[in-house]
Amino acid sequence: SSGINAEYGAHTLDKDYNGMGVVYVGHIPHHFQEKEMRQFFEQFGDILKLRISRSKKTANSKGYAFILYENEEVAKIVANTMNDYILCGRLLKCLYIPMSRVHKDTFKGASRPFKKIDWQGRARVERNRVKTSEEQQKSVKRLLKKEKDRRRKIAALGIDYEFPGYAAVAPKPSSKTTFPEEEEMDVA
Repeated sequence: SSGINAEYGAHTLDKDYNGMGVVYVGHIPHHFQEKEMRQFFEQFGDILKLRISRSKKTANSKGYAFILYENEEVAKIVANTMNDYILCGRLLKCLYIPMSRVHKDTFKGASRPFKKIDWQGRARVERNRVKTSEEQQKSVKRLLKKEKDRRRKIAALGIDYEFPGYAAVAPKPSSKTTFPEEEEMDVA
């Protein structure tokens, strides 16, 4: 018993959250968000913190959450009552977790709403931005090198084949034009 506590000791919440209880809730329905969970589980007692685990990439729920109750006994009652409870066709799994087993970062970010980051939008903006002349030169140099290697490999195979390739086309500057932001003129 002391070995288990020593293993978790420095990384747990047992010092600051004495007398409180944590419940793990698994198999949560997808549409069951923080607001609905708080409304549903507050019928048992005061909830101090609630955190649904979410994917950083999609911001969708991973299907499990942790709830911090003000009273340890309430948390035990919730875990016993709600375990194997059918909610929206899903069989909830609830477990009481002693404070000596709760990691200190379990409720990190629980007080603020989860903000979804548009990774595809960021990548799109980066991919479509106008390249500098140095980046264009680097790209052209890489393309010419690849084409030269390809021609060498074709010749090494004994194939007599000529193609215009990238070298025949004069490298052009970016086709995208950017205009400086002009101040709007007052029309009187």
